[in-house]
Amino acid sequence: MKSEEVGIILKTIQSLKRNGMEAFFYESSDQAKKSVLAMIPPGSSVGMAGSLTLKQTGILNELMCGKWEVYNQYLPQLTKEESLEIRKRGTLADYFLSGTNAVTLNGELINISGMGNKTSGLAYAKKVIIVAGVNKIVRDVDEGIKRVRFYAAPMNAKRLGFKTPCRENGLCDYFKCYAPDFKRMCNQLLIIEGEGEKGRITVFLVGQELGF
Repeated sequence: MKSEEVGIILKTIQSLKRNGMEAFFYESSDQAKKSVLAMIPPGSSVGMAGSLTLKQTGILNELMCGKWEVYNQYLPQLTKEESLEIRKRGTLADYFLSGTNAVTLNGELINISGMGNKTSGLAYAKKVIIVAGVNKIVRDVDEGIKRVRFYAAPMNAKRLGFKTPCRENGLCDYFKCYAPDFKRMCNQLLIIEGEGEKGRITVFLVGQELGF
């Protein structure tokens, strides 16, 4: 890793800590996975946001081993109503796990949600654990929002099969996305600038590209 990249990571970690969050850096996702799982006592309830990062790191798979009570909204047999209820209950779990759409050099977390459980969990859950690849680090809030709307949202729309304008050309057509035949992905925007309850949010940065 280049010295410039190390400097960016260290600045981001320091900023997150200054803003009242715990923050750690691991070179590999396997190291991060072990640390994340070690934070969650057996028997705890666990909610989660939709996150490709949690899947890529193997955290999602490990959570299903039976040690924890996991609110999994993605079980195939669930109806839409059941899935929504599990999402709501997950935000009140002992631990809420998520990726983040972007993290700035000033230690701000930027997240856009389609259904609201992600933003609700990040804002209100008792304990929040965030895992993010270094590809999520951006200069500032404006760059972070653009990253979501012009990169993450189109990529996730393709992955999830959502029919949105951005899926076709990578461009955010904010007003067109309200048309009845489109399913919006960007409904709530949450910017966490700081955390008053020190230790409620823990951020694990991983020295790999993870998620969109």
